[in-house]
Amino acid sequence: MRRILFGLFAAILVLAFSQTARAEETMYARCNLKVLKGNKISWMNWQSAPTFIPAGTKLKVTVSGDSATFTDKDGTSYSVDLGAAGDKFLAKFVTKSQVNIEKYSSSVTADIRKAVIKAGMTAEQAYIAMGPPAYIDGKNKTDSSTYEDIVKAKMWVYKRSTFGKNIGIEFDNNGKVTRTEGIWGK
Repeated sequence: MRRILFGLFAAILVLAFSQTARAEETMYARCNLKVLKGNKISWMNWQSAPTFIPAGTKLKVTVSGDSATFTDKDGTSYSVDLGAAGDKFLAKFVTKSQVNIEKYSSSVTADIRKAVIKAGMTAEQAYIAMGPPAYIDGKNKTDSSTYEDIVKAKMWVYKRSTFGKNIGIEFDNNGKVTRTEGIWGK
């Protein structure tokens, strides 16, 4: 009986410590981060996200259990649900490396700033512009995919809204956008 109680107590301690907040860490927005009402960061429903945090924005990131808080230089906080994927999911939104969109041509930089993907962009540029898609390769949900999985895929689909037309992005074998399909908001 003692062993069982000790094992149960140890399991509770492990669970409690795994759910505590990690130290705040400085990171950068990997892509334009879609902001929904209530300052929630979303990778779904692009149409419902009229504003976004620009790619490359310096953020203080605090992870607590299955969620994270991003705080910008003005002190505004945003939340994101990480779910069971944890750090793998977090890496879709933020990175430890500074993101510099100025290294691209002026037209690509302008499109990224407008959160628009156009033919000729690389997968990296497309990702920076619109963030993680809802689906890759036509049918695979990206909720458990890594950033690396997504940028290797040949087709991305962004959800617009329940009744809106989705946005499809197709890539060639060199990882460049060959075609976009759907309704763009901007």
